[in-house]
Amino acid sequence: MFKILNLRVSQYESKVKAFFDVGLDNGIVMKGFKIAQGPTGLFVGMPSEKDKEGKWWDRIVIPRELKEELNQLAVQEYEKASSGGGASAAPRKEEPAGDLPF
Repeated sequence: MFKILNLRVSQYESKVKAFFDVGLDNGIVMKGFKIAQGPTGLFVGMPSEKDKEGKWWDRIVIPRELKEELNQLAVQEYEKASSGGGASAAPRKEEPAGDLPF
């Protein structure tokens, strides 16, 4: 059902470990997902935006079961990309100052 597209491992030491897009079987592509390190492990962060009051809102909402499936698939792809050389083989840099939702 899901395909992980354009996985980009972060070059910075931060909670955000990678960015990716999601392709669906019907050709729809959703952009702006991220893989982040949380207190209990890696998880997928939905594309989000900040409102005028500074609160972050998910731009894509999916059912819990599908989100768990997406999380498993994305973390597996990240682990392949980060352990087998490729994009993450370069040393990580310190994260630039920025405003992240977590």
